[in-house]
Amino acid sequence: MVSAADFSQEDFDYIIIGGGTTGLALASILSTNTSVRVGVIEAGLRKDDEMILVPGMIGKAVGNPKYDWNFITKPQPFAQNREIPISRGKVLGGSSALNYMAYCRGSELEHNDWEKLGIKGWNWNTISDAIKSAEAWSPPTRHAKAHHADNVAKNHGRYGYVKTTAYSYYYDLVLPFFETMNQLGVVTNQSEASGDIIGIWTYTASIDPQTNTRSYSTNAYYDRVSNRPNIVVLTGAQASRVIFRQTSSSDLQATAVEYHKGGRTYKVPVRREVIISTGALQTPQLLELSGIGNPDLLRRLNIPVKIDLPGVGENFQDHPRVSMGAELKGLHETTDDLNSETFAQQSLEQYRHSRTGMLSSTLSTLVFIPLSSFIPPDKMQSILSTLDDALKSPQIQNSPWKTWYDVQRAWLENDGIAQLEVALFPSYTHAGCTNKKAKHYTISVFLQHAWSRGHVHATSSSVLDPPEIDPATLDSLGDIDMMMLLEAMKYAFKIMETGALGNLTAEIIEPKPSWSDEQLMDYIRSDVVSGFHPIGNELFNLKTANFSYTSYPSKGTASMLPRSANGVVDNELKVKVNLEHDCLRDELTDFVQVYGTTNLRVADASIFPIHLGTHPQARLYGLAHKAAEIIQTGEKAKL
Repeated sequence: MVSAADFSQEDFDYIIIGGGTTGLALASILSTNTSVRVGVIEAGLRKDDEMILVPGMIGKAVGNPKYDWNFITKPQPFAQNREIPISRGKVLGGSSALNYMAYCRGSELEHNDWEKLGIKGWNWNTISDAIKSAEAWSPPTRHAKAHHADNVAKNHGRYGYVKTTAYSYYYDLVLPFFETMNQLGVVTNQSEASGDIIGIWTYTASIDPQTNTRSYSTNAYYDRVSNRPNIVVLTGAQASRVIFRQTSSSDLQATAVEYHKGGRTYKVPVRREVIISTGALQTPQLLELSGIGNPDLLRRLNIPVKIDLPGVGENFQDHPRVSMGAELKGLHETTDDLNSETFAQQSLEQYRHSRTGMLSSTLSTLVFIPLSSFIPPDKMQSILSTLDDALKSPQIQNSPWKTWYDVQRAWLENDGIAQLEVALFPSYTHAGCTNKKAKHYTISVFLQHAWSRGHVHATSSSVLDPPEIDPATLDSLGDIDMMMLLEAMKYAFKIMETGALGNLTAEIIEPKPSWSDEQLMDYIRSDVVSGFHPIGNELFNLKTANFSYTSYPSKGTASMLPRSANGVVDNELKVKVNLEHDCLRDELTDFVQVYGTTNLRVADASIFPIHLGTHPQARLYGLAHKAAEIIQTGEKAKL
């Protein structure tokens, strides 16, 4: 790591803007070629402390400005005009330092449907292989296997970078949760990594089994290469724009990156490529500050228009979450115990001494189910009928996103595709609790394929002003997001009242099963928040196609899609300009490049064109490996 001034004097082949989950991993992989020099610009600092490394301290860093960007949305009219927080990691390693450590693949069916969107070469086999390349999996302990941990070795990578295994500690609510879900007809899934995510399962975590500490982009990738002279990381500096020159072909070539640190502005030149990896919430802003985006918006902000790409910042998607709490009967060990300073200190001392106990784990169990599992048939048909009527409108039929809507509509009736995630958290806080010894749990429901589509845009010509984030929460065709969340809450009541978990539940605190639909919908409006998985507002810097993704990550704000479909990057992750739709489809297999440029790529969650039913971390590491392969193959082809 160097000073801002010294960094500006370096001579780099590649500059990666954003040292987060994907960016730092990609930089580290590229640096394995000792003939190239790689520079990384990261706004956060390195912080290898217990708030990051200790699994049970997850959440401590969230909201802390030393670790978290603390983004908030604009007021959401369909959610009681609330401004909703969205946490993103502001440290070296990005959100891989703050997340819940779930290393999940997602659905084979969903990945393969990307080809229906014109995105070739990014199917399940490709993504799964890339994720395995990133993974260094260790088999679960006997105790973890007793809690249904994935032990199917063929579905995991053994010789990669990110250390993974199942947690070694489990709360006493885990097995009752499994029993209740099984009683409700949900199967136990022994290997989510197979590409079939339906069922209840114990997730594989990004954790080092030797030290029981978080394995994340910084210690998994960068620490392996940090002593190499050909990779340089600048922290505490924020990139403000990419500088271009026009080529003879009329495309733009990135020649330098401008950045700020300590109140001063610097510029560093680049020889080969600039790769933006600042995430679904910031990549669109940086593209716009560089003159790439909707011309009307850029002119309003007094930003010179370099490339007319109206898809930048659009197609924002997330996993909306609603939570409900309950009080338990009897004695249980839950994270409520950590409210006691004495217990918290004892737990920390135990962890420091033996790497065991409550702080060696987080929640471990997830449920992913299709629409038919949580919505009764008659209600499901009513919801789908209302949606179909809305889809017939000319606005939708003539939309560049029509194919996306068709794919998402088909997913609603596919029992192999999850529409809902259910998670049990072993804690809950409520104002009316008078029993200091009471123990609690929370059930959270997450829509996996919300129909709302929002945006992320720059608000000024300065990168120091946060972007406008509008997820359009609950503003969906046929009001389907609200209807699905309403039915999801009713299903959660059933979980809390059934079988082994129901027998342990003393009282459902809020909301109440007796509430009317109107009362429950008011609760949803007051409680719905981001699932911290944004996608959909960037260009997946491919040479021939435009895409969007918000993740976390949010999806799709710089989507990897054909330009005619408001894409921003091609399948080579490059920002491109003058190619027609059919040509784009033929060439998507190679790059992630921004349309209209020769050497600007995007590699983060913003390029994902449609949200997938999973946690995005493993896929983002896979993206780093796929992007590295694309870049390195392209360089070999030039020799």
